[in-house]
Amino acid sequence: MKTSLDTIISEARELFRDHGYAGASMQDLATRVGIKKPSLYTRFPTKESLVPEVLALTTRETFDDLPDASAPWMERYETVLRRIADTLSDRTRCVGLHLAYGINDETPEAADAVRAFFREQRDGIARILMPAFAKDTAHAMATDALTRLEGATLWAVIDGDTQPMQRAVDALLADARAHGKA
Repeated sequence: MKTSLDTIISEARELFRDHGYAGASMQDLATRVGIKKPSLYTRFPTKESLVPEVLALTTRETFDDLPDASAPWMERYETVLRRIADTLSDRTRCVGLHLAYGINDETPEAADAVRAFFREQRDGIARILMPAFAKDTAHAMATDALTRLEGATLWAVIDGDTQPMQRAVDALLADARAHGKA
């Protein structure tokens, strides 16, 4: 049976989520997807080369299949916030943030991918907000939204409590409704 690249990338994401960059090994990934380590290296020459692919998958899952661009901005914003919040609540950690803490100057490709991931997340949310807010305001709101959702993950991790995540989403949506153009 041939293991697909999508399977490898999905399983790598789970390893990075569970063990961080340093704790995830190519051997663990090979075992998890049922191939030999040399076969894995023919597809991904280094663990670091997996990071951009893992984060690209996460970005696609966040922004693909949103309500059509002609839909109200608020509907699109709520959809993306809930997707992020649901993933963070269900998985109790953000793969991007978990990777951010495990990379350093010795992993420049991974570091660049993590920075790009969070900028893409922020910019994607900001684009949704721009019909209702000035560009600078939309970027600030998107940055704050990601910060609040990531922060709420703390309580899901330490107490299993997802209510702070729900309150964060509700507050972000209320703020956008109160200050955005209809």
